[in-house]
Amino acid sequence: MTRDRGDLLEEDANFSKRVREITAKRFSLTGVVNSKRLKTTIQFESSLERDFIYLLEYDDNVKYYLEQPLEIKYVDSQGNDRRYYPDFLIEYFNEQIPRLVEIKYESTLISKGAELREKFHAAKLFCENKGFEFCVITDLQIRSERVIELNNYKFIDRYKNFFCNINKEDSAFPEFNTDLQLLFSEMEKQKKITVENLLNEITDDKEKQAELIFLTWYMVSNNFLYTNLKEKLTLKSLIWLP
Repeated sequence: MTRDRGDLLEEDANFSKRVREITAKRFSLTGVVNSKRLKTTIQFESSLERDFIYLLEYDDNVKYYLEQPLEIKYVDSQGNDRRYYPDFLIEYFNEQIPRLVEIKYESTLISKGAELREKFHAAKLFCENKGFEFCVITDLQIRSERVIELNNYKFIDRYKNFFCNINKEDSAFPEFNTDLQLLFSEMEKQKKITVENLLNEITDDKEKQAELIFLTWYMVSNNFLYTNLKEKLTLKSLIWLP
C-alpha cells in the first residue's frame, strides 16, 4: 500500500515534502530513482544514497520514506548558526518508531569526525523531542553486510517497470500476455520450483526459454512470484506463488 507524501506524520506539515532540492554536483553522483512504491521520483546525491534507496524500495517493513525531509538548526562549538539536512525519514509498518537517517561513507566519518559529531548531536536532540530514532548508516552496512540483497534488488529492478514503459498505442502490444499465463499455470501445478526447472517443464526451445526467463524475473520483481532475495539469484533459485 502506498501513501501520499502529505500523509507522513500528519501532525507536522514540514514532513509532507522534501525541504531541500538536490542539484548536480561535480564530484559526486546525483540523480533520481523512480519509486514504484511511492509513485514518485526520489532524489539522491551519492551512489551510496542510491543504493540505500534500493534497500528501502524492497523492504516490506518500510511503510513510507522521504528524502531531505527536514531542516535542523543548531549552533556549533564556535557559536555559528548552522543548518543540517538529514538524508531520509522512514516510517515502518510494525511498532518500530520512525527513523531519521544519515547516509555516510566510513571514510567520511573519520575525516570529518568533529564537524559531523556536532550535526549528529543536534539530530539526536531533535529526535528525542519528536520521538524518533536517529541513526547513521554507512557503506559497510549497505554494500558489505547486505551486498547480496543489494545486488539482487538492482538486478530485478531493471525488469520491474518494463511493461509500464512500453507505448502500447504505437506498438503491437497484446492486451493479454499468453506467456505470463503460461508461467502462472505451470507455477500453479509446481507450487515451488527452480527457475531453470520451470522453464524446462514448459519448453525445450532455448529461444523461448530466454523470453520466459525475462518474464519470470518481471514476475519476481513485482511480487507475482516470490523467492529468497537474501540469497544470490540464479537459474537455480527457488520461486513460488504468494
